Amino acid sequence: MGKPAPELVPASAARRLLLAGAGLADPPRPATRATTLAAVRALGFVQVDSINAVERAHHLILHARLDGYRPDLLRHHLETSRELFEHWTHDASVIRRDWLPWWGHRFERDRVRLSRHAWMRERLGTGWKRTLAEVRDAIAERGPLSTRDFPARGRTGEGWWDWSPHKAALELLWRGGEIAVHSRRGFEKVYDLSERVHGKATTTPTRHELVEFACREALDRLGAATPRELAQFMNLVTLAEAKAWAVKSTRDGTAVAVTLERIGKKPAAGVARSDWRKAATAAIDATPRALAPFDPLVRDRTRLAGLFGFDYRFEAFVPAAKRVHGYYTLPVLTGERLVARVDASSDRERDTLSVRRAWLEDGPAAAARKSTIAACERLAASLGFSLSLDRKAFA
Repeated sequence: MGKPAPELVPASAARRLLLAGAGLADPPRPATRATTLAAVRALGFVQVDSINAVERAHHLILHARLDGYRPDLLRHHLETSRELFEHWTHDASVIRRDWLPWWGHRFERDRVRLSRHAWMRERLGTGWKRTLAEVRDAIAERGPLSTRDFPARGRTGEGWWDWSPHKAALELLWRGGEIAVHSRRGFEKVYDLSERVHGKATTTPTRHELVEFACREALDRLGAATPRELAQFMNLVTLAEAKAWAVKSTRDGTAVAVTLERIGKKPAAGVARSDWRKAATAAIDATPRALAPFDPLVRDRTRLAGLFGFDYRFEAFVPAAKRVHGYYTLPVLTGERLVARVDASSDRERDTLSVRRAWLEDGPAAAARKSTIAACERLAASLGFSLSLDRKAFA
C-alpha cells in the first residue's frame, strides 16, 4: 500500500491557527511594560515602518493587541531594559533580545552581500574602506552617534535613498552587526558599538541549529504553512532549507505533512503543528480591531487572500490618481473575519483620527458597519484622539 494522502487543513482552520499565532485570538490585555514585552515576545518581532500617517506600524501592531498602549512602553524595552533589539527579519523589525545569537548568521550574510552590492558601493564612494573605518572609530571614541553627526556630502538626489557615504557606512556596519541601534531621536536611529548595547557577543549557533530554530518558531506562529512561508517568516533560511526541514520534521513526528486549502487557488503542500486540529478549535475573540498594513496577519498578502478572501493592496506608493482605497488603508478585523477597510489619518494638531472612507466586505452590512465604527473608536481612544468619521463615509 502507498502512503496515505496528507490531511487537508481547511482554510477556516488555518485562519484560526494564524489568528492565534498572531496574538489576535485573545482579548486585548491592559498595556504595561510587562504585557508590551510579552506581546512582542509572543509574536517574535514587530515590523518597523517609517510612515506616520496614523501611527508608525510597530506601534499600531501593539495598539491592536493591548488596551491603552503607549509608545514609551516599547521604547523602554529597546533603550533601557534592552529586552528587544532592532534589526531585519523579512523587513526592519523590533525583535526579542534572546533571539540575538541567531542573528550572527544574518550579520555575516549581510556584511558580505552589502559590501559587494553595486548600489551600496556607489553610495559609499571610492574611499569606502576609509569611510567605514572613520565611522567605526568615531563611534568607538565619541559614543552613540547618528547620521547627522557626520558630514552630509556626496548627495545623489534620490530623495529617501539620497544617502551620504557616512549614512551608507552606518547602515552597512549595522546590518553587519558591528554597531547596533542604541536609541532613536524621533525616528532617527542613533548607533553605538554592539558590545556596548547588547554586551559581549555569544557563540553563533550552527547552521543546522539555525534552520531548526527559524522553521520551528515560524510554524509555532503560523500553525500551518508552506515551506516558502516558513522561510519568509524571518528570512533567515533558504527555501531549500525550509523544504528539507519540513520533510525531516514530518519524519520525526514534530510536525505533520498536510495539504493547505487556499480560497480561490489550488491546495498547497505544507506542514502543520502536530496539535493543529485541537488548536484550531480554540475560541477567537471578537473585539473589533483596526490592523496596520504590516500587521503579522496582513503583511503576507497572498496568504491573507488565501485564508480570509481579503484582497489587500498597500497604496502609499501608488500615485494618488490610481489609488482605489487610499494612502494608508487599515483592514478591520472582527473575530475570524476581515469585515472592512478604512482610509485613515491622524490630525495631530487637532488630536483627531480622521476616517475619510470605509469599504465593507461582503456579508451583513449593519454588523460590519457597527464593528468598523467600534474599531475606529478603539484605535482613536488608544491614540488619545477623538474620532472624526462621517457615517456617509461608508462606500
